[in-house]
Amino acid sequence: MSLAIVIFGVLGAALLHAIWNTIVKGHSDKLTMMLTIAIVQFSIAVMMVPFLGYPDTEAWIWLVLAAVPHTTYKIALAKAYELGEMTKIYPISRGFSIVLVTSVSMLVLQEELTGVMLLGILIIVLGAFGLSVPENSSAVKLSGVALTLCLGAGLSVAAYTLFDGIGVRVGENATTLKSIATFAAWLFILDGLGMMTFMYFYRGKSAFIAAVETGGRGLLAGTAAFACFWIAIWAFAHAPIALVAVIRETSVLFSLILGKLCLSEKIGVRRSFFALVTFLGIAVLQFS
Repeated sequence: MSLAIVIFGVLGAALLHAIWNTIVKGHSDKLTMMLTIAIVQFSIAVMMVPFLGYPDTEAWIWLVLAAVPHTTYKIALAKAYELGEMTKIYPISRGFSIVLVTSVSMLVLQEELTGVMLLGILIIVLGAFGLSVPENSSAVKLSGVALTLCLGAGLSVAAYTLFDGIGVRVGENATTLKSIATFAAWLFILDGLGMMTFMYFYRGKSAFIAAVETGGRGLLAGTAAFACFWIAIWAFAHAPIALVAVIRETSVLFSLILGKLCLSEKIGVRRSFFALVTFLGIAVLQFS
């Protein structure tokens, strides 16, 4: 599989990722929208399973391990969005995850990254963290709780990224489209069950009534989330985990634009500069 095709696909996933995050941030009840997303992903996956079957036995442990942080990510991010702007929360959580994933994939998984790849990753990390800093300020200015939730979301992203990347490669026919789709479908089912269980005990049956009331917006968010995660899992089967992770986190660029257009969040000279830095990192990766 050509690296350029993988990069192009993951950039598309990054745009979809920013879209559903914008919908969540713009909704009055962030947890309800996250529940809707989980239900939509679960429903699509259940409809796919009869045509796909079951994943390899060895993949189940990774599916279970990945499903947990997928769920905790939704919860932590939703609560963080209640306390701060998307253009601050999103870059911190995603930038933090890049650092963790790159470190673990190199030191533990022994993935080989060229010097050019590492340079591109470093530039994108700097750009992502820079985007979280408000204009005319040297600090992010988030409450302790909001920052903790940000880092918790970032830790969850790092965990599910690594588990997704390892799990989708398990099995004799791991790189086939059917195998990848099967792994993704069962991941969405387990994640959906986890989120629905949490919300049932947290808010009761009313949570599901509220989820239905999100209507077309919730359906759009869930479909976008399903597509973006599916593309990322497909990419993990064909490229180094750290490389896919860092390209996916260029969604901070799209979140910046969508935060401005849809949520009236501010973009000034500083954030514009770091947006260009992030774009430079993407360009560097194209030559890796």
